[in-house]
Amino acid sequence: MRLDFTLEVPRPRFVVVHYHFFKNAGSTIESILEREFGGEFATLHGLTADTEVDNDELSVFLSTHRDIKAVSSHHLRYPLPNIKNVVIFDLCFIRHPLDRLQSMYSYLRKENTGEALCQMACRCSVEEFLRHLVNESPHLVSNVQVLQLARSGRFTRPAGEEDLSRAIEVVRKMAVPGVVDLFDASMVAAEYFLKPAFPQISLHYTRRNVTAARSEIAHREKRYRELWGRAVYDDLSALNQFDLRLHAATVDEVYGRLAVVPQAQDRMDDFRSRCEALLNSADGLHLVPLERGSGSLRAVGQKFTD
Repeated sequence: MRLDFTLEVPRPRFVVVHYHFFKNAGSTIESILEREFGGEFATLHGLTADTEVDNDELSVFLSTHRDIKAVSSHHLRYPLPNIKNVVIFDLCFIRHPLDRLQSMYSYLRKENTGEALCQMACRCSVEEFLRHLVNESPHLVSNVQVLQLARSGRFTRPAGEEDLSRAIEVVRKMAVPGVVDLFDASMVAAEYFLKPAFPQISLHYTRRNVTAARSEIAHREKRYRELWGRAVYDDLSALNQFDLRLHAATVDEVYGRLAVVPQAQDRMDDFRSRCEALLNSADGLHLVPLERGSGSLRAVGQKFTD
């Protein structure tokens, strides 16, 4: 005769972990998480800008703060931690690397904290600023997002095909992959697939920490060639060839997930209605409809500048 036992096994704990890449809409995402989770949301910081919060430290933090359900940090690095009885829902947004560089320049000019990069941005044109970074600081302008995903952000050599493959695999395994210039589409897919773990979650938003307006996708090359000069544009395009391909792969991943969301157009319409209600003014969002192409649902990129 068999023996039956009932074991006291704790239920799994669900935690959203936002990997906040600089100038990738992170302030907007943090505002969403704070609204949705309130006192159960935490941001983690190191003592300096280059601090890394490793998986052991994240594990200790979650173990000692058992009420926390969402975390965001500039200092977290992939790969994901493996924490007993904790299911991590990682959230990370990728941005077109050239948009990201223009946004970084605008942000540094706006903030003007007195740090060296801010001072340089304030006294230099964007072309002069980016030329200096290209010449002296490749770690700041070369495939930054691929390195964040594939090598924990460490710049020890130029990124390569192996790094890109590893970064794309990280994106495909993410609970919530996102693209900054497809923010609404990313959030609609995320709402649907997060519902089993977080039934009440709602990811509508207003933009935070906005700097300068992003160019329309079709005009990006022309705009940046004019702003930066042809030589700087060509150098940065070459230095970011793997980030460009990562961005394209993440776009495909977001579209692929949105394509299997039931009633995606209705969900998008409802999502944007909630965004407009939250905004409660004519200023801010630039909303565009979904387009159907080649038999599949596609989302047109909206202006987004966080």
